[in-house]
Amino acid sequence: MQMRVFGIVACVVLVCLVSGCPTAENPAAVLEGTWQVTLTDPGDLEGFDIQATFDADGQLTQITAEAPEGGMATLDVDAATTTEVEGDAVTISIPAAGGARILEGTLSEDNNTITGSLSQELELPSGDLEVTLPGNEVTLERIE
Repeated sequence: MQMRVFGIVACVVLVCLVSGCPTAENPAAVLEGTWQVTLTDPGDLEGFDIQATFDADGQLTQITAEAPEGGMATLDVDAATTTEVEGDAVTISIPAAGGARILEGTLSEDNNTITGSLSQELELPSGDLEVTLPGNEVTLERIE
């Protein structure tokens, strides 16, 4: 009996080595990298270079906004932020005073574009500029 169990386990290990074992992959991991952020109605942020960075788990770690004439504002995001990807639906929740700022959008088939909306204004509190991203339609395009 023990030989039979050993044989079954050995076959499973061999199959995993040849074809790859199934894993509990985190769907949000497809967001890893740096994304260009474009606001449909940028208001005072016209010409700003706005970028969002996601870690290997697909969690948002930083948002930066660089002014055309120089200067930068940054939001370093803490561990309380959540990112969920279900099929092509993306939800990013950023806790802040006054309630979470939520970006809800749709991920493109090639995983390189998110189109959606930011539910509320989002302040980027550190750096040498005061920048507030308006709550409106937004597009993120992967650049790295």
